[in-house]
Amino acid sequence: MNNLAKLDYRMQKRFLKYTFLFIFVFVLAYVMFNLHVAEQITQKASEDIVQEISDEYIKELSKEIVDTGVLERVKDLPIGRIALTKLMQDIIAIQMADRSLPNCEQYVLRVKKSGKYPILQRSYGDLQEIKAWIWLNAGETWRCGATARGEAGRSPNNIYFVSKDGTYTLTDNELEYIIEFKGTWTEVLIEEKIKIYSYSLLPECIARVKTGGKFLAIYPGNKIHK
Repeated sequence: MNNLAKLDYRMQKRFLKYTFLFIFVFVLAYVMFNLHVAEQITQKASEDIVQEISDEYIKELSKEIVDTGVLERVKDLPIGRIALTKLMQDIIAIQMADRSLPNCEQYVLRVKKSGKYPILQRSYGDLQEIKAWIWLNAGETWRCGATARGEAGRSPNNIYFVSKDGTYTLTDNELEYIIEFKGTWTEVLIEEKIKIYSYSLLPECIARVKTGGKFLAIYPGNKIHK
């Protein structure tokens, strides 16, 4: 094969190589483009479906809040806009969880003996859960709670509180377990939530503040708004 023939062969080979490469890139680009379009269509369809489900779910949830009278109970509570907004957020979160376990109780632990009782706080590590002490009169409420296990399941042997270090205990000698509401787990959690947020409006709290006593936003025996 002479030099001219060799050059022609190399040029043909290079031409075929680049032609094949061009076709490969074109096909790859075409496939990727169609995949991207398909992905966008799928994503759009998914978003439409999710939006449709979300809109329908929100409508049902809103209707449930209205029908059960929860909105009517809380909308005019004089607890401030921020607290009211947080309360509604908590109630919506409870209802979204759809916990329909029956025969649950919303209870309070009412003081039987006047005296000093602990104000609790969330505790981590070595931090004690007893933040301070407050004088409570007989008939006032130390804690508001909810349980699916009844008094015996929630507080075996009628022991309602034991400090982390074990040096302080509250039992049925100091407190009385009183059921205020029965229903599903969702219903009692909402009832508990409303009463905790409304604690500062109770006559006992207002009277305490008027006489120079300590103001508390929630029950002494509740660490947080739940």
